Amino acid sequence: MKKLLITIVLVVALVVSFATPVLAADPEVAITITAELVAITNTQASFAVGTVEAGDGATKWGASDTHSQVENTGSVACDVELQGTDIEGGDYDWTLGASAGDKIYQLYANSDHSTTYNIEVKSSSYTDLTTDLAVDATWTWSMQFTPPTIFDAADAGAQKSSTLTLVASKHV
Repeated sequence: MKKLLITIVLVVALVVSFATPVLAADPEVAITITAELVAITNTQASFAVGTVEAGDGATKWGASDTHSQVENTGSVACDVELQGTDIEGGDYDWTLGASAGDKIYQLYANSDHSTTYNIEVKSSSYTDLTTDLAVDATWTWSMQFTPPTIFDAADAGAQKSSTLTLVASKHV
C-alpha cells in the first residue's frame, strides 16, 4: 500500500510539474518603429499656355517667372516622376504624344537647368523628373508645350485643360 501511495504521489508530482507553465524572467518585448515620410511640394500650381495656332512651334516655360521648383518636404530622399493627360475641352480633345501631329500635342520637361527639354511627358506611364532628391532640397524644372500641327476649326476659341501629376517615391 505504501508503494502504491508513493507511486501515485510521484505520478501526480510529475503531471503537475509538466502542466505548470514556465515563466520567463521578462515576458515583455520592446518594439521600436521609425516612421518615414515621402512628401513633395511644387511651387507652380498651374501653367497658362495662352492662345496657340496649329503648327505654332514650341512654347517654353523656362523664364525665371515661369519655372517651377519641386521641394522634398519628407523625411527621406525621394525620386520624382511626372505624367501628363490628354487635353480636354472644345469639340475635340488633343492627345498627348511623342511628337505634335493632327490633334496631337507634345509636352517635354527640363530638369537639368538648361535649354534642353529632354524628358518626354507621357500619358501612359510616369517619367523620371529627378532622382535622389535630398530632404529639404529643391529641384528647378520647366516645360515645353508644342501644339498640334492640325486641329479642327471648331476648337477655335475653346478653352482646353490638362493635368500634370507629380509623384514622389522613396529613393532606393
